[in-house]
Amino acid sequence: ATTFSPNLPMTRAMIVTVLAAYDGADTTAAVGDHWYSAGQQWAMEKGVSDGTNMEGTLTREQLAVMLWSYAGRPEASTSLSRYDDADSVSLWALDAMTWAVENGLISGSDNGELLPQGQATRVQVATILMRFVEATNS
Repeated sequence: ATTFSPNLPMTRAMIVTVLAAYDGADTTAAVGDHWYSAGQQWAMEKGVSDGTNMEGTLTREQLAVMLWSYAGRPEASTSLSRYDDADSVSLWALDAMTWAVENGLISGSDNGELLPQGQATRVQVATILMRFVEATNS
């Protein structure tokens, strides 16, 4: 209860709440039955998430899609072919992962893999969010 637990996985509820707060939304407002309801509602209204499976673990490609959607779904043209597991990126996440890699938000592991279906840990999300803020505010 008193530690960040950086290696624990992030949930979809956590990321929509963080993004909503970053966008200036009041995430403390009582809009539903769950602590994350305000973030969930914000994400659905902004097209960042469909609002399903909020308590599910966030994957790296889901995070990329949410950030890409929040950024307005910008075009990207970088090839992911340098990553050994590039072909494991889901088709629905391909544009978002390409954009995230092109903008330096997501980089490969020490083994040269993107790990798109891998759990996004809190420390990974914190790093990716820092890069996102830096990239979008410059």
